[in-house]
Amino acid sequence: MSDVPSFPAPDPNTRWENPPSTPVGSDEKGERFARWVGVLLLVVSALSAGALFSHGNSRARETAAAMVRVSAGCRVPVTLNRTGNYFVYVEAGPVPMPNTADCSNVGRLMSNPHGFPVLGFAVATPAGVERSMVEVDPNRRYDFGRHGGLLTSRFSGRAGETVIVGVVADSREAAIAIGDNVFDVRKPWRVAAGVVLILGVFLFALLLRVRRR
Repeated sequence: MSDVPSFPAPDPNTRWENPPSTPVGSDEKGERFARWVGVLLLVVSALSAGALFSHGNSRARETAAAMVRVSAGCRVPVTLNRTGNYFVYVEAGPVPMPNTADCSNVGRLMSNPHGFPVLGFAVATPAGVERSMVEVDPNRRYDFGRHGGLLTSRFSGRAGETVIVGVVADSREAAIAIGDNVFDVRKPWRVAAGVVLILGVFLFALLLRVRRR
């Protein structure tokens, strides 16, 4: 008996086919497609981030335009429209004043023997009780073209109450503005813009890395 194993003869009816071959250049085409998709993703992310950033600036500009402004030498009653903190900015003046303003002190400027600009302001109740001012640190400057100023302090108020805002200075070319914090208004939009841009870059890198594996 032979130790050589025997195998059955091949069936002539069985067809053997080669496995499908990968078309030449398909990897290169897939790589190019992934790059184009990634570039498109980056462009969309950049445009979206730019739109969010611009919208934040627009909201801050609207906030600045809506502030109540008081020229040096004037006192004016202001009715607060919400409960919370109100921020005070020093700006260039003079500014148009309403008929309710008392500007009898415009010609009576503060004496300034120290040689540097002087400006003071107070927020008080109609009975003359002054509101405490809290200094904002650091003081920050904003400039939206038509409106620009330096954030200096804040005070708290209640919706519907009336306060008297008075400003004195050694120059008529001064005023204050009272309203919301322009920096807080635009901050979330800037954060969102940064997140969108970072996410776009991350997805672009992830797409290329997955494609190359």
